[in-house]
Amino acid sequence: IENMDGEGFNKVDNRPIEEIIREKLLTVLESAYPNVLSVEDLVRITAADASVVNLQLQELQSRQLIQPMENGGFVRKVLDDKTEVQMVKNMPMIASNLQPTIAIITYQYCEKMAVDAMMEDKTTYVRYKTEGESNVYTTGYIGEHKVVTTKLPAVGHFRAAQISSGNTTTRLLGTFQNIEHVFLVGCAGSVPHFTDYYKHGRLGDVVISSANEKGHIYYFCDKIIQEKNGETTYNVRAWSPKDLTLQRLVDGLQQTLQKDPNYAPWEQFIAEGQVLLQAQEQDYNRPLRSTDRLYMGIGEGQVIEVQHPQCPDGDEEKKEAPVVRFGVIGAGRPVKQEMSRHDFASRYGIQAFDTEFDQ
Repeated sequence: IENMDGEGFNKVDNRPIEEIIREKLLTVLESAYPNVLSVEDLVRITAADASVVNLQLQELQSRQLIQPMENGGFVRKVLDDKTEVQMVKNMPMIASNLQPTIAIITYQYCEKMAVDAMMEDKTTYVRYKTEGESNVYTTGYIGEHKVVTTKLPAVGHFRAAQISSGNTTTRLLGTFQNIEHVFLVGCAGSVPHFTDYYKHGRLGDVVISSANEKGHIYYFCDKIIQEKNGETTYNVRAWSPKDLTLQRLVDGLQQTLQKDPNYAPWEQFIAEGQVLLQAQEQDYNRPLRSTDRLYMGIGEGQVIEVQHPQCPDGDEEKKEAPVVRFGVIGAGRPVKQEMSRHDFASRYGIQAFDTEFDQ
C-alpha cells in the first residue's frame, strides 16, 4: 500500500535497535546473494555502528543463517537438506543429454528458495568470489523437465545492479547452452481493479504473463512526458516472445480455467513445497485474507480503505487457494506514484508490476 508520493505509510519501529540491525543485515545479504559482502560494506549499507554490526553478524552466524568467507566477508547460508551444495571454481561439464532446457531467473533469495522447493534430484553449484560477482546455479527436475535456477545478485534502478544482472544472465546462457525457454519468477505488485472482480488480484494470487493484442507481454516505462496540450504520454519499451510455445500453453491453461474454475492441480505441489520450506527463516504461507486490505488514493496524499470487489455470481470464494490471473507485466520508476501507476496500467492493460530492472 502506497500513498500518493509512492513512499508508503510511515510506521514507527519500536523494536530494539539490535533486532532491527540484525534483520537489515540478513535482508542485505539475501539481496546480495550469492555475492560476498565485507563488514565495511555492511556497515556502510546499514548506516549502523560497526560494533553493533559485528555483534549481530556473530548472532546470525550462531543461527546458521550466514557464513563467513575468506578475507572477512559474509554470505547468506543456504539451509536446504534436500539439496547437495558444491563449491566450485568452475562449473563441471554436464553431458548434453543431461543439460537443462529451461532456465528460471529469480531476484530475491526467498523466490529462489521457493522455486527450488519445486525441484527434485537437485544439486546447487556455487562459484564464490571474495571480490566481484559470484554465481549460484541449482539444477534438477520439475516434472519431466530438466531445469536450472539462478538468482540475480542485486536488483534495482542503479546502473551497477543492471549491469550485474545482465552479466548473470549472460553467464547462465553461456554455461547452459541447451536452454530453450527462460522464466522470470518472483513477487510482483498486483494492479487493483476496484469494481472488476475478474481483473482484481488479491494478495497471494498468481499472475502469468499473457500477450495482449499487439503480442506484447512486458512494458517498461522509462519516462513520463507532459505534452504542450496538457496530455500525459509515456515513453515505453515493449517485449514480445519470439517463440510462441509458452504462450500457446498459457492460452490452453486460460481456456481450461474458463471451462472449469476449480481446476488447480498445482495446489498439491504448493502444499508439498510449503512443507519443505518450513525450516526456512521466511514464512511461505499465503497471508491471511484479513491482512489483504485495499486502499484508494483520493488526492493530497490521502487514502481511504475500500472493499475488494465481490464475486458477481455469488459463488463462495475459495478462501485460501491462490487465483491464477493472466495479463501484461509492467515496470518503471517513473510510474511509481499511485496516480501515474494506475493511469499507465489502464492504458497498457497491465495486470501486475515487476521490480524494475532493465534487461
